[in-house]
Amino acid sequence: MYDAIIVGAGITGLSSAYHIKMRNPDARILVIDRYGTFSQGNTGRSAAGFRDFFSSRLNYILSASSISFYKHVQEDLKYDLGMIFNGYLFLLDKEYDKNDLLKYKHARIIEDDISDIFNMKNDNDLMNVASIKTAILSENAGIIEPDKLSSFYYKKLLEMNVDFMFRTEVKRLILSPRRPLDYAGEPFIWQDKYISGIETDHGIINGDTIILCSDVWTPLITDPLGIDSYIKPKKRQVFQISGPEIEKIIRMDRFTDTNVFPFTVFPSGSYIRPVPDNSSFWAGVADNTGRPFKLDDDPRAEIDFYNYNIKPIFDLYFPATRSSKVTTMWAGHYAYNTIDYTPYVFRNMNLIIVSGTSGSGIMKGDSIGRSVAAIYMHDKYVDLSEGRIDINDLSPLRTPQREEIVL
Repeated sequence: MYDAIIVGAGITGLSSAYHIKMRNPDARILVIDRYGTFSQGNTGRSAAGFRDFFSSRLNYILSASSISFYKHVQEDLKYDLGMIFNGYLFLLDKEYDKNDLLKYKHARIIEDDISDIFNMKNDNDLMNVASIKTAILSENAGIIEPDKLSSFYYKKLLEMNVDFMFRTEVKRLILSPRRPLDYAGEPFIWQDKYISGIETDHGIINGDTIILCSDVWTPLITDPLGIDSYIKPKKRQVFQISGPEIEKIIRMDRFTDTNVFPFTVFPSGSYIRPVPDNSSFWAGVADNTGRPFKLDDDPRAEIDFYNYNIKPIFDLYFPATRSSKVTTMWAGHYAYNTIDYTPYVFRNMNLIIVSGTSGSGIMKGDSIGRSVAAIYMHDKYVDLSEGRIDINDLSPLRTPQREEIVL
C-alpha cells in the first residue's frame, strides 16, 4: 500500500514526487509510466525553452519561480541542466513602447538596429504578415535540456527511495465505496466514494492518494469515471534545421552575454530555438485553426508542414535560414487548457489531477510539483519564490484570466 501513486514520469510527475517526498520523508511513493524510463513522452519532445514573459500573474509566478529553482540547481548545487539565459526575442508587427512593458519585470525593447540580422521592412499581404515594428527581449528566459532537468529529479528520487515502475500501462482507476455493503453494482450514487487504487497491465496497485501527471493521456484515465480533466490534445512539431549561415550566427552575442542566439519568435508565431552544441536551430509553430484536437498514438512530424507553413516566414524575415536544410524532425502533443491556457492542479476525492499545461510544462514544472505537494498536504496556499498562490486559483473553479502569450 502506497501513500501516493503518481501516474506519469515526465517533468510534472517527477517534480510532484520530489516535493511530496521533501515534505513527507517517510511517505511511500510510487511513480509509474508507460514508457521504458522517465521523460520519454512530451517532456522529452519539447522545444525546451523557458521564460517568465506571460500576461497573467499566475503564469508569471509559476514560471518565474520554477526558473529560480532551476537556476539554483545549476549554479548553487552545480548540477548541469543545460540552462542558458540567452533570452526570448519577440519580433512583432505592431508598435509597442516602454509603457506597454511596465508589467513585465524582465523585458525590454531592443532599440539597436538589427536589420543586419532580420529583414525588418518586409511584408506580404498574401501571407497576412507585416514588417517588423518592435523587438522585445525577455531576459529571464532561454533554453534548457529536458533530459538533464528530469535526470536531476529522478536521481534525487532514487536517493529518497521513491519506487518506479516503467513499461506499465494504466487500465483504469478503481472507484470504491468507503463503507462497502458487498452489493453488486457498488459504489452507488449515494455512497461516499474514493479511488482505492489503479488497475495496470501488471495488476492492481493500491494507494491512499492517486496523482495524475499523465499529460494528454489523462482523459483516457478520467473520462470513464465521468471526471473532467479539462485537456484537449493537439499535435505539435519540431524541425531541426542546419546550414552554413546558421553556423555563423548561432554564437552571436548581440543580445545577451551568453554567446548564444536568442530563442526568437517571428510574426505569425513561428519560432527558432538555438541548439548551440550542434550549430542548429529547432523550428516550429503552434498551428491552431485547421489542426484537430486529437491524440495520436505515434505522432509524426510532416515535412510539408515545415516547407509550406514555417519556411516561408523564415525566408521573409530571416536570411540566415534560406540555405538551411531540415536534418531531423519529431512531434509530440500539447495538453491544452483552452479556457485560459494556464495549468490546473486540483483535487477530486483522493485524486489529484495536473492538467492543461498548454505547452509550458517544463518552464512551470517545479512550481506545479510544489502545488501538488501543497494540495496533498491540504494546504490552502502554495508559497513560491515569486509569490503566494491560493490553491483555489489553480482549480477549474477560478475566474479565468486568459493567457495571451502562448507559443
